[in-house]
Amino acid sequence: MREHLQVLQAQGRHLLAQALERIPPDVRSQATDAIAKAYEQAAPLLARGYAVAEPHVIVANDALARAREQFNQSVADLDAATLVVATVLVLLALNLVLWAVRRLARPFTERGVLPVLFDTIRSLPPLSGIIAKEKAKMRQKLLSSRDKAVPGGGPRDTLTSLPLRGTPAEEVAARLQRRALADVQLGADGQSRLSGAVYMAAHSPHRQLLDSTVAAFSLTNPLHADSFPSVRQMEAEVVAMTAGLLGGGPAGPAPQVCGAMTSGGTESILSAVKASRDYMAARRGVRQPEMIIGVSAHAAYWKAAEYFNIKLHVVPVGPDFRLRAADVRRRLNANTVLVVASAPGFPHGLVDDVKGIAGLAARAGICCHVDACLGGFCLPFVRKLGSRVPPFDFAVRGVTSMSVDTHKFGMAHKGTSVVLYRTPELRRHQFTQITDWSGGLYISPGLAGSRNGALIASAWASLVHLGEEGLLAATARIMAARDELVRGIGAQVPELEVIGEPEMGVVAFRPRPGHPARINIYVLNDHLTQQGWHMNALQNPPALHFCFTYMNSGMAPALVAALRAGVDALAAAGPAAAAAAAKDGSAPLYGMANVSPDRGMIGEFLVAYQDVMLMP
Repeated sequence: MREHLQVLQAQGRHLLAQALERIPPDVRSQATDAIAKAYEQAAPLLARGYAVAEPHVIVANDALARAREQFNQSVADLDAATLVVATVLVLLALNLVLWAVRRLARPFTERGVLPVLFDTIRSLPPLSGIIAKEKAKMRQKLLSSRDKAVPGGGPRDTLTSLPLRGTPAEEVAARLQRRALADVQLGADGQSRLSGAVYMAAHSPHRQLLDSTVAAFSLTNPLHADSFPSVRQMEAEVVAMTAGLLGGGPAGPAPQVCGAMTSGGTESILSAVKASRDYMAARRGVRQPEMIIGVSAHAAYWKAAEYFNIKLHVVPVGPDFRLRAADVRRRLNANTVLVVASAPGFPHGLVDDVKGIAGLAARAGICCHVDACLGGFCLPFVRKLGSRVPPFDFAVRGVTSMSVDTHKFGMAHKGTSVVLYRTPELRRHQFTQITDWSGGLYISPGLAGSRNGALIASAWASLVHLGEEGLLAATARIMAARDELVRGIGAQVPELEVIGEPEMGVVAFRPRPGHPARINIYVLNDHLTQQGWHMNALQNPPALHFCFTYMNSGMAPALVAALRAGVDALAAAGPAAAAAAAKDGSAPLYGMANVSPDRGMIGEFLVAYQDVMLMP
């Protein structure tokens, strides 16, 4: 052992000497002295380590030699053919054992130990029966809350089969009007109590223009570009206008930016993930793709991972609720095809460290997608208004794709979004081309085949009608509402605190940690719902958010007053009433979701909810 160590020391001295020769003469002597001093201090420790390790190494070598000798004696009487066959059989048996072990371990490695354990526990007869009863109770409760009489009286209008005879248009219109009464009533423009959802003014010439546009182009389909060249051109122009806002266009830092239109943010995200996966497979041969997102990223990334068989790494956000490059770096590996940043994230309205995350992607040679579904038609104008906006678009080196919703702050009708790529080379991996179909040559730009050209025309009409001036004015109203809500919570509702420093009109708030008033935010949400407010409930941590749009931008003072009144009402009711309220409305499900480690059971309740929502 000592001889080997001496050889290694000699080689180390030789390498050090070569390294010192490359150091400038003015610092070489200092470096030599420092190395000599370090070696002098380390020599006694090395000698002591040799003394301790050497007896154990000798014993191990002796044991190995004895084992080798015993094995050779045991097979001395066997011929070569028998040894070869026995070796092959042993290797086959070991391979079979390893295959069985991997098969048994796969659920644990893919889903984790706790989910598999909880699934097993829930399948046990006593618990499975209890859970089935709870699901049945929840189902009945959902049905009863959903199946309300038509406002104004009368039985619920339900169809479970196709009418035998056609219904006159006048009667159909009347039935539609009655059904519309069950929806949220938006009221005057700017005065809606609905968070997000409706982004344009509902009672305005802008909406009238879009409605007439939809009627004019209702029969068009961009799949047949030769038959409907108008919508083909409008799609290309919407993509170009969107790219020009986000660092693309002839004068931008990324002049090759291109893209396509989709049915919404989820499809834009799915398209970008699919294109990035296939691009990395073609470019670097990645066959077991992995993707890194923040826990605040949109749910569509979980869907994309499920659809496209991509291993998903979900990274916690930092103390400021933003995804940080340092946390992403720890998950990078040879199979990573895509890292994701949000601008902003849906839950808290905060822009991630796009510059740092995209820089990591650029250095690693992988794709980086920025989810600007919410911010794409707002953040550029927030910046023009002089407010702080971190770098987030194609001006950032390393950003390879973006998703931007025209049907949000672009104020178009629902069902349109834009997915952008830095280069046509990346976009081509979104396309599906089929050359051997008996129906002819086929190519489709995205997930859908036929699409409604009327919605593309609606997006084009919205952007052209509003222009930069209109979008800037709308953003100014939204930012003023955000500032008023943030100030109002800080000054008038000390029991709550705003999460982070939102860059745009999404304001998230939670119970203030350490405050003596222990507010159940979900009970507060149910109280606000009874008052006509429609908030977004968040989890981890429990919180609510309100997304300001043009439609609700005048409601900040009323929301501050509603929060103050709601907190006072909970305090006046007392702890017992609050505990009882936590067992009703949305509070039980969200409360359980925040404390239960069994996410599978929460998922089963969500499935039961979705089943009920799809019943007539």
